Amino acid sequence: GSAGAGAGAGAGGIITTNNASPKISGNVIHNGNNIYISGLPENVTDKALEQLFLKYGTVVSTRVIINRNTGAPLGTALVRMETSHQAAVAIGELNGCQLNGVRQVLSCRLAHEKRTAPSSTTNLYISGLPEDVNEGSLKELFAAYGNVVSQKIIINRNTGAPLGTALVRMETNEQANTCISNLHGSKMNGGKFLAVRFAADKGNRNT
Repeated sequence: GSAGAGAGAGAGGIITTNNASPKISGNVIHNGNNIYISGLPENVTDKALEQLFLKYGTVVSTRVIINRNTGAPLGTALVRMETSHQAAVAIGELNGCQLNGVRQVLSCRLAHEKRTAPSSTTNLYISGLPEDVNEGSLKELFAAYGNVVSQKIIINRNTGAPLGTALVRMETNEQANTCISNLHGSKMNGGKFLAVRFAADKGNRNT
């Protein structure tokens, strides 16, 4: 058998992966150095995150994202590298890999913090909601990822019954992105799979 490349990788509680050498496909330069990571173990710390990304360059900052209601980590984080090139290498190396002793697969992508657009990028459109959803439970669901400015359940005008869709406005674009990353494809109270996306910037013409 061939010898594995896992020699001397992990020390103490530091996160390690099985991948060793950075692979860069072509000259991939992304315009951005902020990385959004999901699939992290719940006990991940900023220090462990920094250790994980240090081998790909200079780590400017790390932030483990927590549930504002419970104070528990959500298994997601933001890491800022010094250059977009370093961020591209880290994403190429870590996306899709498994951390030692953890079942989930890591997902790493560029965090679209400021996606040139008006303030409407804080508006989210949600479909697949259970019919018995109310504004209280909807707000609670999204409040885990930031400050909910407003929420509105869309109803059928003819019957008065909910359509299973809603609009939610978050305080910042970053919070809205976090909602999409964590809630899109999830289920609420055994309902259908939720679809969460930015609301199209329509209906803003009546000023």
